[in-house]
Amino acid sequence: MSKIMHMPWIGRDLEVIKSFDPTYRGRRGVIIEETQRTLIICEKGRNICLPKQEIDFKIDCEELIIKGSFVLQRSEDRIHRKYRS
Repeated sequence: MSKIMHMPWIGRDLEVIKSFDPTYRGRRGVIIEETQRTLIICEKGRNICLPKQEIDFKIDCEELIIKGSFVLQRSEDRIHRKYRS
């Protein structure tokens, strides 16, 4: 498992790879806030709220695609959680 799962994500680049909602697909920006159920990114000067449950995404161009539904917890809880490969 990549170390990115256990690191803070604020200030990192996010790219939405897959989503049931076509308006989320392809979005990319810098993560400015993370809550239990959402990620807020700054995309071209606008703040966009992305529901974690509806997206699969990459952080900092890593190879690992993160399923948002697997990380539905606060960032401080996510950092210490053990994830299966």
